Amino acid sequence: MIDDEGITPMTFPSPLLASGFALAAIALLALRFTAFTAFKRSLIKIRVNRHPAANTKA
Repeated sequence: MIDDEGITPMTFPSPLLASGFALAAIALLALRFTAFTAFKRSLIKIRVNRHPAANTKA
């Protein structure tokens, strides 16, 4: 379908393609979330290891 200006409007040819895009977006968000939590965990480990506990054994 072409409108008056000769520009084709953005339409999804099938609901399958739309659901594919939605699944890809959800997967990308999940990947970013897991990467962010892993990054935060490694930052916390670095912070903990920077100040080792004093040796209290005589």
